[in-house]
Amino acid sequence: MSMQKFLITLLLLPITSYAQPGRTILMSPHIKTLQLKIDGDDEKMPVIKLNSSEQLQISFDDLTHEYRRYTYKIQHCDFEGNPSTDLFENDYVNAVSDSEVIDQYEPSQNTTVLYTHYSFSLPNAQMRPLLSGNYLLTISTEDEEGNEVPVVKTYFGVVDQKVVIRPECTTNTDVDWNSKHQQLSMQVDASALTLRDAAKEIKSLVMQNRRFDNAAFNPSPTAVNGNTIIWEHTKQLLFKAGNEYRKMEIVSTRYPGMHGDNIRWFDPYYHYTLLQDTPLKNYLYDEDQNGLYLTRCAEGGNADTEADYVIAHFSLSTLPDMDKNFYVNGRWSYDNFSSEYKMTYNHDSEAYDADILLKLGYYNYQYLYTTHTEPHIGHTQYTEGNFYQTENEYEILVYHCPTGGRYWQLVGVVTPIYKE
Repeated sequence: MSMQKFLITLLLLPITSYAQPGRTILMSPHIKTLQLKIDGDDEKMPVIKLNSSEQLQISFDDLTHEYRRYTYKIQHCDFEGNPSTDLFENDYVNAVSDSEVIDQYEPSQNTTVLYTHYSFSLPNAQMRPLLSGNYLLTISTEDEEGNEVPVVKTYFGVVDQKVVIRPECTTNTDVDWNSKHQQLSMQVDASALTLRDAAKEIKSLVMQNRRFDNAAFNPSPTAVNGNTIIWEHTKQLLFKAGNEYRKMEIVSTRYPGMHGDNIRWFDPYYHYTLLQDTPLKNYLYDEDQNGLYLTRCAEGGNADTEADYVIAHFSLSTLPDMDKNFYVNGRWSYDNFSSEYKMTYNHDSEAYDADILLKLGYYNYQYLYTTHTEPHIGHTQYTEGNFYQTENEYEILVYHCPTGGRYWQLVGVVTPIYKE
C-alpha cells in the first residue's frame, strides 16, 4: 500500500477526538513500536509532574535502515483534544523553535527486518512544557515534494497535583452482585481550588486498563458538597469486569516462548505461531500487567536495536459470527480497532485468525469484538467473559478550568487497582 493510499484510508477511520494521555495514532505503515515511558518505566501513564525532574521518553522504529529526518512539536489541548486557542505558543512551551529534529537514532543490528530506532525525551534543553494539561505530540517527516507530513500523533499529560482523589470500587452494583461488573465511585477534594460552579469547572476522565474505547468521559457528578465533588452509583462509571489478560512471549527467533507453538522462517520473515486460543468460560486467575508489553531479547542484548520483528499468528477457535468484528487488543494495538489487528474467519481451521508484525518481547493481549451498533467499543463477553474477580487498573484524571479561564489544567491523577 502506498503512503498516499494509507493516509487516505486512515482519514476515513472514525477516531475519537479525546486527548487522553497515551492516545496514539500511527499515520505511516513504516512506523512501529511507539513507546512512551516515564523515566524508563513502561508501566507508568505518560503523565509527568509539572516543573519536576521527570522525563517522558519517546521511541519508535522506522522499518528501514535509511536515515529519515524526523521532527517533533507539542501543542496544548483542552479536555476534548482541541487546541487551546486562547493560549499563545510561548504561554505553554519554552522552545528554541516551533519544532525540533530527532537527533538520536541507531540502525538495528543483526536483524532480519531492518529498522532504525529513533528516540528523544521531554522536557529537554530545546523544549519544555510550562503549563499543566493535555499535550498533543506530533512527529513529522518530509515527503518527496518536501512537504511536512505527520506520521505520529500521540498525547501526554502534565499534571499539577492540586486535588485529592478518593476512589472506591465494588462488585455490588446497580445491575448485579458479584457477577459481571465493577462499579467505581469517587470523591474529589478540591479545597485547594476556588470553585464557583464545580459541575462546569471540573471534568474527569476514567479509564479501565488505559483503554480508550470504553472510557468514561466527564461523567456527571451526583453531588457537590462544598469543594468536594462526588460520584456515586453513576452509570457511566459502571464497567464490565472482563477477565485477566492472556500472555505470550517472543524473545528469540530460535525457539518458541510462552504460549508459542512454533517459530519458522518463511522468507522474508520469521513466523511465530501461538497455541490456539478458545473463548474463556471461567475466570482465569493470572498475574497479568493489564495490557502491557515490553520489548525483550533472550540473549540480554539491547532490545531497542537487536530485537527482531516476526509475524505473530493469533488464532481464536470459535464459530463465525457475521454480526461481530473480532480484534486482538493490548496497549500495543493503541485501541484504534484498525485493520492491522482485525481477525478474519478461517473456515479450514474453524477459527478467527490474525497475522501481526511484532517486535520480540513480552505481550499481554485479549480478544475484543465490536458490533454494528457500537463499532468503536470493544466487548469481552463472548471472548474473555466478564468476571467480578478480575484485577483491573482504573486511571482517574481530573481537570479544572475556572470560570473565565483560558485553558484546562490537569490537577489530579491516580491509578488505583481493584483486587478482589
